[in-house]
Amino acid sequence: MPLSSLHTIYLTLSILIAWFWSSNSSLNPYNLQLTAALTLLYFGFKFFSRFSNQKALNMPSTLILNTICLLLVFSTGGLVSPLFFLLDLLFFAIALLFEPVQAAVASFLIVFIFSSQNYSSLNTDKIINLFSLILMTPIAVIFSRNFLEVLESKGKIKVLETALHETEAESLLWISRQAKPSLASVLNSTTDLVMYFNSKGRELLLPPAIVEKLKSIQTDMITLYSSANSLEKTIENESDKIKL
Repeated sequence: MPLSSLHTIYLTLSILIAWFWSSNSSLNPYNLQLTAALTLLYFGFKFFSRFSNQKALNMPSTLILNTICLLLVFSTGGLVSPLFFLLDLLFFAIALLFEPVQAAVASFLIVFIFSSQNYSSLNTDKIINLFSLILMTPIAVIFSRNFLEVLESKGKIKVLETALHETEAESLLWISRQAKPSLASVLNSTTDLVMYFNSKGRELLLPPAIVEKLKSIQTDMITLYSSANSLEKTIENESDKIKL
């Protein structure tokens, strides 16, 4: 079963259990005790999440938080509860910790419960609170989606930075281990030839143009070797700037 479907099922059960507990006359007096126990359980999950997989404990801790908020609201007046604002915050938490669609599911179910409970006694305050829940739902969904997109973008940036660092490291290794030694070897050989031809002078039956060409190659090799040094230093400096 997809994880999103599991979240929907567990979230629905959490809401229904909180509503049933608060509506039951024999269980309602123990709302405070249940809320305290769930609060301790919530902080217990948060404590152990530091030593284990954070994502694995997100679902139970979010469900516990959902149940606590609903118990507080249901037991302090429901639609006219002074803690009604907790539901708005709860939708944001559900959208961020589960999926954005779960906030819509929770909103629909909670609005349905409140509407069915207060159908015959709706007044202006209750209607305003109901509409506030309905209006808060798309805001929570949009906010969570934008937040997740930002996190995804940051993840892509980190991947690009890692790839850039790897490329810089490979470039530095290639310059220091292959390019510069090869250039130095060719430059030394060319310099030896030029010095040899200069020492022999006219004893060698070589056209002057060939000797001049060798000198030109020697000059180009010196320039190329200097450029390799400059490139190596530039890459190192840019890498240090990125790290800072």
